[in-house]
Amino acid sequence: MVQLNDLNWGFIEILNLVIIFIIGFIVTILIIPYIIRFMKKKKYIGFDIHKNSKPEIAESGGISIVIGFSIVSIFLIIFFPNFFNEILIFSLTVVLSGIIGFIDDRIRLRSRYKVLFTLFTGALIFLANFIGFINIQSPTIPFLGKLRLTLIYPILAPIIVAVFTNTVNMLEGYNGEGSGSCLIALIFLFICGLLWNSAEAVIFTLAAISVIIPFFMYNKYPAKIFPGDVGTLAMGAILACIALFASLEAAVFCALLIHIFNSFYVLYSVKGFLESSDIQDKKSDIILLEDNIIKASDQRDAALTLPRLILAKGSLKEPQLVYNIYIISIICGFFSIIATLFMLWTENIIEIYIILILIAVFGFVTLSLLFKFSQIRGIIYLMIILLVALCCLLIFLDLVIMPIEFVNFSLFGLIIPTDLIISFALVLPVLIVWYYITIRYFWREISNMKLKNQN
Repeated sequence: MVQLNDLNWGFIEILNLVIIFIIGFIVTILIIPYIIRFMKKKKYIGFDIHKNSKPEIAESGGISIVIGFSIVSIFLIIFFPNFFNEILIFSLTVVLSGIIGFIDDRIRLRSRYKVLFTLFTGALIFLANFIGFINIQSPTIPFLGKLRLTLIYPILAPIIVAVFTNTVNMLEGYNGEGSGSCLIALIFLFICGLLWNSAEAVIFTLAAISVIIPFFMYNKYPAKIFPGDVGTLAMGAILACIALFASLEAAVFCALLIHIFNSFYVLYSVKGFLESSDIQDKKSDIILLEDNIIKASDQRDAALTLPRLILAKGSLKEPQLVYNIYIISIICGFFSIIATLFMLWTENIIEIYIILILIAVFGFVTLSLLFKFSQIRGIIYLMIILLVALCCLLIFLDLVIMPIEFVNFSLFGLIIPTDLIISFALVLPVLIVWYYITIRYFWREISNMKLKNQN
């Protein structure tokens, strides 16, 4: 990661960023109408299943994101040649993920193959780091600081890319749901990048925002185009690369907590990775009523999804449901900023009182939002429980485990810190307990919905 302060950017560099944003926006918004016509001509269409009229909508529209980001990357290289290596690997990862998504849109790859292919996509980052073409640094974790994973962490890059791409892919199906939630995450990550003083974060988030905004304009309700897997996998790859290249792992985790929640629910209920279209085909989580009102399914074997959990509190129309998802995304954005501030505090860059003040401000805003959007209260409370539990665990690790001088061991020539292995082992029980609580909460809400329907 290159720090912004070390670059001594001035007016010219800021102007270059503005120009890049304008280029990305204009290019993407101009090519989308052509893509819509092309997809419809080729009969690459999907049905908007959350409307009773089932209108035909152009599919694989996310190719506009891939094309737009590719063109923006060329201008990034022109304006910021010092980041040539990072821009090249970043853009190739996004393009390869988009190609995998487009293939999946056409022939519907099985989930295991899609995960495998995205692993190979992430392997590009590992190989580039291995030969010294780029430098992926060890992550900085709140309370713990920078971890000693210089050799091990780059090996995990393919897993991180595969997890993020498929996680983003699983929260898509409603007009503007996936593009809107990713756009909100990127805006907050741009702020996190400024706070973290990361040049890569600023450059790449701004480039991604410039191409996702115009796509969102066509994808929001009522949608004129769907992203398809080419779009969702590309957006997931963008977020994964920002985490790796900008050393913002903790912030990206918090920003995508809404996607992670949904993935946990889906994985529990269907025992594997399923995207929204597969869920509708096999284990529909919702019921479409008259006047385009959407109701949560009360069937035991229906897929557990975040939209179903929101709808368990009461039926909604599609725009209202998506607004609730946006509010969750915004609150997750608050979490990402707080995580970044804790990273800065851990590095002795800011004082703790600054974090406490912002927690109070974000807490007030969050309570105000939850007062209006009552159907997401339980979900936000579960997220807060998880984050507080993880913070307590990290403090325990910092005070108790890390000071102990363990004997490290070697695995295939790699020196693995024993204290980190113990730390990861202690995280698992926390996640298991939280997972159990969330599933119990889910079924309690579904049971309450059944009782309400019976009465």
